[in-house]
Amino acid sequence: MNSARGLVAFDPPVSGNAPQSDTSTSELQRARGGDEKAFTALYKRHSPAVFRFAWLLTGSEFLAADVTQETFIQILEVADGFDPSRGSVAAYLCGIARFRAYRAIDTRMQTVDDIAELAERTGAGDVPDLPDESLERSQALRRLRQAVRRLPAPFKEILILIELQQMSYADAAAIAGIELGTVRSRLSRAKARLAQMLNE
Repeated sequence: MNSARGLVAFDPPVSGNAPQSDTSTSELQRARGGDEKAFTALYKRHSPAVFRFAWLLTGSEFLAADVTQETFIQILEVADGFDPSRGSVAAYLCGIARFRAYRAIDTRMQTVDDIAELAERTGAGDVPDLPDESLERSQALRRLRQAVRRLPAPFKEILILIELQQMSYADAAAIAGIELGTVRSRLSRAKARLAQMLNE
């Protein structure tokens, strides 16, 4: 799994005339019925975004890979849970990943109080730079990642979902289990805190 870099769209273009959300819903239903091709298609369509979301929440590629795998295993084991009226398949998958990522973080934090110490121990968040990146850009990205990791969890997840994952406000609200107005408020406060940290 190496798609931690760059923005990843939740519903990349697919061939055919079916709307992408209908395609994902159909794939999910068929995958739960034992259709391996449908599961593979669903995984290819959504695993990069699920992985990136989990990686940004946990700060660890290793944990993100585990969370992604567990997310897709869960959709096969749990027959219900997805409700199209509450959001897209992408939002549903990220909701599962969010729960599993926070559970993984809680497990790691039982013996480590300082997130900086945890990052130092595990190398969390140290994604290799692209070969053509300049040193200045690399340092700026590192500072940004560190600042995002220091945001309080409710602000961090909304910032990641909307600004980095390019999710809709409605899907972000469905994943976080909050109202649209709260999403807007948290995003505004997250941006303000982030700007403050980067200016310090």
